[in-house]
Amino acid sequence: MDLLGDLGTTDQLTSAREENRILKKRVEDLTESLKVLMVENESLKVEVEIYRSEASAQTGPKETGAVPPGQGGIQTDVVGEAGDDFVTGGDGVYPADPAVTLRNVHGHSNPLCCVLHPDGSLLATGGADCYLSLSQWGGALSPAEGAAEKVVRDAARVRCDGPVITVAFASEGMGSKLTVVAAGCMDGSVKLIRYGQGIGGAVGIGAHILTTTTSIKHMKYVKCCCWSTSSPILATASADGTIQFTRVGQPAEDGHVNIEKVQTLHLPGPIEAMCFLNSGNTLVCYARDTPYLSYFNLAEGYKQTKFNVNAGVKGFEEHVSFAIMHLVPSPDGKYLAAATDTSRNIIFEAGSSKIVRNLYGHKNDGFSTPKIAWSSSGQYLIGNTQEDNSICIWDIAAATIVRRIDDSVGGHTGLIRDMVSSPTSDTVITASYDKTVKVWLCEV
Repeated sequence: MDLLGDLGTTDQLTSAREENRILKKRVEDLTESLKVLMVENESLKVEVEIYRSEASAQTGPKETGAVPPGQGGIQTDVVGEAGDDFVTGGDGVYPADPAVTLRNVHGHSNPLCCVLHPDGSLLATGGADCYLSLSQWGGALSPAEGAAEKVVRDAARVRCDGPVITVAFASEGMGSKLTVVAAGCMDGSVKLIRYGQGIGGAVGIGAHILTTTTSIKHMKYVKCCCWSTSSPILATASADGTIQFTRVGQPAEDGHVNIEKVQTLHLPGPIEAMCFLNSGNTLVCYARDTPYLSYFNLAEGYKQTKFNVNAGVKGFEEHVSFAIMHLVPSPDGKYLAAATDTSRNIIFEAGSSKIVRNLYGHKNDGFSTPKIAWSSSGQYLIGNTQEDNSICIWDIAAATIVRRIDDSVGGHTGLIRDMVSSPTSDTVITASYDKTVKVWLCEV
């Protein structure tokens, strides 16, 4: 027997088995890479179709709503009068002056959300410290030394059950003037908080949670809160895929308030964005991994109507290449701005699938919190970008960024977590991970 020969054969067999194992692992890795590339390829196909539609719109006949060559701008799937408001460029009036900086509104914790009262005088912020803060921000415009610090010190603060990630004031157009703000929290709870002069013994604005019975509870964290503008209905949406509608009564003198849950909707994914349209009877929302916006008509038994977000891209009606993370109606209610997680903001015609403008030039991916706000004229859109913490201002007609404001000119030094504009004036509020809240006004 040739022992050496047998050893050689054994070594070759062991070597072949090891090579086979390595090759098998390599095949598995390549298979996974192929799956990823196939998904990316499908996404690129959608983008190519969108660019083709845009190019066609730019060179197409005028009756299709396309922008003639040389006038700039991007217009897709616009028929009839949709988008006619964006034929001429803006007038240059938009909030770009960081007039007020409120530092450490939530102490050493980050502010996570912000909203302005409908009359623009009161600012509400929620923080990672589990507090809601209510402040009369206008005092910070005083020339007195330390005016901004005084505003922060004098703020009314209310403890909630978890970090406050969304806030909303009750609308003044409800008939009964509710002095209530809703605070949605990470633990799935929604607190209804009464505020006003002297409440809780405070000299200025005071606030307190109405009662423990006014808590609204979701299974997962609350993503959005918004009030109808025509009735005392509060809509709250959660990562658990539900939207709850609650009717809120006027607080009595003893602080008691009656609430009534009137409807619960169950959508196929986490609710990422939601808002009421100006009529107050229609709620529009986006659920993750769906290719459409859902419109619910409260006056018709919450009837749902779906509008595809891939309008004009045939064959991709069910394809999802982005998520809508923020929805804001235009001041006149005719359009709907959507901030996505693919560095793209979209202007839709409200109540349809028609895309009026696509806005690019910034960066917001799936790990960011895209936020947008309108100027009061409806000619400009303000948004954040994750690349340098600045805010970007688009002239919607031209579909171009006309201004970028970073920390070198008074902007934020950390990522912007939330953004909201006043419904009555050119005032924008931003809350950032640099632990500041800024009030942006028009430049004088």
